[in-house]
Amino acid sequence: MHGLLILLCVAAVMPFLWAVMASFKFFKELNTSREFFPKVWTLRNYEEIITRVGFTDAMRNSIIVAVVVTVCVLLTSSALGYVFSKYRFPGKEKLFAALLSTLMLPFAVVLVPLYITIVSLGLQNQLAGIIVTGVWSTFGMFMMRQFMESIPSELIDAARIDGSSEFRIFSQIIVPLSAAPLAALAVFTFLAQWDNYLWPLVVINSPDKQTLPLLLAGLRSLYWSRYDLWTAGSMLTILPVMTLYIFASRHFIQGVAMTGIRG
Repeated sequence: MHGLLILLCVAAVMPFLWAVMASFKFFKELNTSREFFPKVWTLRNYEEIITRVGFTDAMRNSIIVAVVVTVCVLLTSSALGYVFSKYRFPGKEKLFAALLSTLMLPFAVVLVPLYITIVSLGLQNQLAGIIVTGVWSTFGMFMMRQFMESIPSELIDAARIDGSSEFRIFSQIIVPLSAAPLAALAVFTFLAQWDNYLWPLVVINSPDKQTLPLLLAGLRSLYWSRYDLWTAGSMLTILPVMTLYIFASRHFIQGVAMTGIRG
């Protein structure tokens, strides 16, 4: 069993390691040599893709979109999760079921209505047009509700008896106790926005407002055989996500385990 798992891990990691090594090879060596490690190491690929194809603008746009959407999702999901887990009001379960039902809708079904709405708001060809559709997440709301149901209601009642306001209870008790699932949700949301391609493709049509997935797709038409540039661009694209996961990995694993989500 361990041998099989090792083989599966190697099969999963090898394409990534090959891309890392390929990003440090010259174009000629990458196309002619079968050696895994570069014979001559070079940073020319990274310099070329950063300076020639507007990579820094796309990186900045992707960071803005991913960070703003992630912060908004954490705020809205934690607030909605708290309301649906600890508050009682008529129709709560029906409303929650209705919200969960939106998870069953393919994005292609709502693509045209969303685009019409964005155009009517004057947000076409703007980063705000990408951000505004992601400020809340049904998955995030469900995830936070599942965790917050495990927080003892007696703790909240004791805070209310002591005179704490609802905002203080939420900000100083609920949110700190939910740090682990919030970290997991942050990783999920950031990764989804960082890799988002279809919606930015529909909303954005200016080169200076492209996100990284749009830029890398455009490289195929400009440098259709420049695999050295593709691999360098891919490594630069992966770097922020890996950095986020390194800092949030402990909370991410704990949050996934505590909310009972598998995947």
